[in-house]
Amino acid sequence: MSLSFDSTLGAAFLGHFLSTVLFGVTSVQTWTFFKNSHQDGPVMKSLVSFLWILDALHAALLTWSMYHYLVTDFGNLFAVIKPFWTIAAVIILTNITNMIVRSIFAWRLWKLSGGFVLIPIVLGALSLYICGEAFYFVAKGLSVPTYFGTRPYSWSLYAAFGAEILADSMITVLQYFYLRRFRAGMRFKSTDSVVQLLMVYSINTCLVTSICGILCLVTYTALPNDFVYWPFYFVLGKLYINALLANLNARTSLHDRLAQPVHGSGKPATTLDTVSTFEVANNDRVLSNDSSANDAVQLDMKMARRAEVLGAGGAFV
Repeated sequence: MSLSFDSTLGAAFLGHFLSTVLFGVTSVQTWTFFKNSHQDGPVMKSLVSFLWILDALHAALLTWSMYHYLVTDFGNLFAVIKPFWTIAAVIILTNITNMIVRSIFAWRLWKLSGGFVLIPIVLGALSLYICGEAFYFVAKGLSVPTYFGTRPYSWSLYAAFGAEILADSMITVLQYFYLRRFRAGMRFKSTDSVVQLLMVYSINTCLVTSICGILCLVTYTALPNDFVYWPFYFVLGKLYINALLANLNARTSLHDRLAQPVHGSGKPATTLDTVSTFEVANNDRVLSNDSSANDAVQLDMKMARRAEVLGAGGAFV
């Protein structure tokens, strides 16, 4: 069996490089979250801090792995195919990170659905199954002399990747469905645009993790003897964290869209001011100030704010 550094260490090096870049993005997004996280409770702040620590440890272990293969065992092709414990630790950290992030998204969907418990149960069961398969593969991988010895257990990787793709697809589709229900209740373009933007933002961020999971599965299936799937797997956990942080940090800009200053006063717009500013240019008549119109606008704004908070991650108490 022929091996080459390009498809083994070369692929691993590229994965380490991309992972390091994404760790920098994670750090910036974490700093942004704590700068603007006035509405978040201690649970969410603790989870974000814990996720950043796991991500930092993930980056350190990957660097250790690359040092081991590229420096300590430089030029030793046989050492390349021997499992190293830091790679196993990276797999465990990735799955713990993904499970935490997926749990937060499951909580969000539970809130958006009005308390439909089947959603978090299914996503929780899939997450536990994925972690179980990953830990099983790690245990078997450390018990064999080479990576090729894990082939009899490759079914666990296929099952885990398949379950991961299913869970990510469920999150993406259900987010779109429930946010669309919020959007259907909007009566004014100004508030409807906020929910529409939130739908696009949420779907795009979760879609990235789904695509990365598919690429992991495809590359491992097509090239099981190479490490071509490593770069996609190395960045998977960091994409999960950044998807969560991007949604949480999006709340600030979405909130600003709901409370922009009007009439050059520099003060936040009132409910009727906001609607008037955005709607008068596109309508022949201006909303009256009667109580029914005011109630309708206030309800519309309330729904948009609720979708903004829940759709962008929510605030744990």
